Amino acid sequence: MLALYLKIAFRNMWKYKTQSLTGIFGLAFGLACFVPVLYWMRYETSYDGFYPEAENIYRVYAVDKQSGNVNKSLSKVYEKALHEQFPAVEASAVCITGQEENCRTDHIPYVRLRMLYAENAFFDVFPQKFVCGDAERPLQVIDNVVLTETMAVRLFGDPEKAVGQQVQNTIRADWPPYTVTAVVKDPPANSNFSFDAIIYSNMVKHFAEIDEKQQWGFFIFDLYVKLNPHADAGALAGQVRDLASRSGTNPNVELRVLPIGDIRHHLNSDAPFTLNFIGLFVASGILLLLSTIFNFLNLHLDFFRQRLRELHLRIVNGATGGQLIRQMLFELACSILIAFLLACFLILLVRPAFSGLLDIEIGVSQLVLFFLASSAVLLASILLVGAVAFWRLSRLAMLPASERENTRQPVLRRMAVTLQLAVSVVFILAASVVMMQMRFVNHKDLGFDRNGVVQLSGFQDYSGKVEAALMDKLKAVPQVEILTDAYFEPRHEVLPYCLSNRVEWPGEQSSANSSFYLVPADECFASTFRLKLLHGKWWEEGQVRKVVLNEEAVRVMGLRDPVGVVIRMPVFEEDSVADYEVAGVVKDFHLLSLRNRIQPALFFPSTRLFNLLYLRVVPGQEMEAIRRVMEILPEVDVTLADARLTPVGELYDRLNRSEQVGLKMFSVLAVVCLLISLFGIYAVASAATQRRRKEIAIRKVVGAEAGTIVRMFFREYTLQVFIAAVFALPLSYFAMDNWLQGYAYRTDIPGWLLAGVLTGVVAVVLLTVLGQVLRAANGNPAEVVKSE
Repeated sequence: MLALYLKIAFRNMWKYKTQSLTGIFGLAFGLACFVPVLYWMRYETSYDGFYPEAENIYRVYAVDKQSGNVNKSLSKVYEKALHEQFPAVEASAVCITGQEENCRTDHIPYVRLRMLYAENAFFDVFPQKFVCGDAERPLQVIDNVVLTETMAVRLFGDPEKAVGQQVQNTIRADWPPYTVTAVVKDPPANSNFSFDAIIYSNMVKHFAEIDEKQQWGFFIFDLYVKLNPHADAGALAGQVRDLASRSGTNPNVELRVLPIGDIRHHLNSDAPFTLNFIGLFVASGILLLLSTIFNFLNLHLDFFRQRLRELHLRIVNGATGGQLIRQMLFELACSILIAFLLACFLILLVRPAFSGLLDIEIGVSQLVLFFLASSAVLLASILLVGAVAFWRLSRLAMLPASERENTRQPVLRRMAVTLQLAVSVVFILAASVVMMQMRFVNHKDLGFDRNGVVQLSGFQDYSGKVEAALMDKLKAVPQVEILTDAYFEPRHEVLPYCLSNRVEWPGEQSSANSSFYLVPADECFASTFRLKLLHGKWWEEGQVRKVVLNEEAVRVMGLRDPVGVVIRMPVFEEDSVADYEVAGVVKDFHLLSLRNRIQPALFFPSTRLFNLLYLRVVPGQEMEAIRRVMEILPEVDVTLADARLTPVGELYDRLNRSEQVGLKMFSVLAVVCLLISLFGIYAVASAATQRRRKEIAIRKVVGAEAGTIVRMFFREYTLQVFIAAVFALPLSYFAMDNWLQGYAYRTDIPGWLLAGVLTGVVAVVLLTVLGQVLRAANGNPAEVVKSE
């Protein structure tokens, strides 16, 4: 019986191959798009979700009441107060992340370690999988260090051999070495903690021992708390909000509580993709999958309806309604399983490209689990709908031919094709808007000449000796015109410690609470970036208490003649303020990405070296300059092995990575979805011309011309596209306009773009059905009448 069912199923698939293959390929593509984006959403929202009781772990951070500025860090006194005042806090930990140190061992002269500074309490909140060593108190004393398994193997050849070994920091020769006490498994990729080593540093102890009154206004540690499983996190968030105010020492600070899974997309402004952007693709995947399911069901139900005569003959020969339903469900299941196999192949095929495009790790086993779960739900849903439809179809097959509806129009199939056309229009418009925004961003004047400017970063030199020697070497390179050392790097948001509301100026209103972007630089900054000075001049070497404002800072301060004005501002990285004389005003330029409006900025001299150099090279010799500099780096010092050279234009382009990915993904979705829609329309047109051939013959007999018949069909298909556009264009316009609101500087969605998308889709649809319509319109009516 199974062999017979298989034979019938594949015979009918081949007989109705256009409808069958369109439905199968459509469903496979819909599932192949849905599973990866669902995995992506799960991946991005599950950061650090692998820790035990991760749902009870929260990050505590601060917000300035007046300015609304976020300070991600706190101090030890906040941790102590939380423990004392809130019994719901079961455990807590403070740490400092994102630090790198140049180190060495007895056998390896240089290695860059990504450090996580913490105390032993860190393991109470974030338990690690220990490979070897002291798993109870690995950070018991100062300079105890825990290595990851990969780093232990790299440094000592084996994790077991690493325990008890020493790692020497090369910043200062008189600092004591670090002692390895344990080795842990490498942290997963979807973690907010990216480290090679966890160390109990003397710096942690120093900051923890500062006077408690001073600590209320001191922000250095990331603070995490682990709540009792029965605690009400919402109630706790309301109670801790005014903790600093109740202390009487820092009334301008409010505390906020954030689940650990939300940190990446709420506190990490430099995440390449926003949660809204990812959600947009998840919604697109759901929409596409639903449309392909609808299309699959209607195409298959239609060719079962075309077999009513065959089904009726089976009943006449003794088949029961139940047997017919089982047979049709079996045929439908065969098509579904073929689609699933094709979808699985497509998912595995695009996995490497998808992983590289999004820069995430995609495990095959996890992806397959997502696929199997989605497939199971999909299979059950389609078969359930199919069972109901086949029951009605079996009842219809029992009726005599004269009582069956032979002239019923394929309304559902037209609806399915219309829905898929609507989805295609959404994707086409989305891809077009992303393309226009990318074009706008790429051609937007940044306010400085970025051509020929190269960033040299990725090295670390606290003493200043290595960087000073490096700068001397670079100045001797013929291709290097000028270079500067500045604490500036294109980002999505200003670093918290570079943002200050403690700037004072003459005539300042008491109600003013403006925040200024503080940019320490040297005397060559303006020349390197070729900034346009509107008033005054840039400071010269040796001048210390000078400051240059941008246009926005002048506007915020309300200064009519700013040059020579004395303002008070914080001394960079010092808890003090000093008087600075305004030396000049520079034309506004984009320090941040175009998602942000230009900030009021203050540029001031700094004697500190920031390990961040910018080189202006001779036009057209960028590659030669990069080659020469790369040759010089190892000659200067071994610690420059990890240094990177990146054109500034590329740094700004990286800030638009989500747009680049969005354009590629929307373009693929638009093209394939439109192709599936066109195949569906082709199937509809084929069935319609076959079904209406008698009507066409009669029209021709009574005098209708071929052109009139062609226009009649074209009106129907054009109307179908217009119906799809009525729903799709407003939906896609609203979604993409909302997406564009994330940019302070953005393009508009012109009306001609909507009209162009609609016109283009209409033209492609009409070209798809043109051949069949012409064949039907030019057919011989006598032949049709004879066959009827």
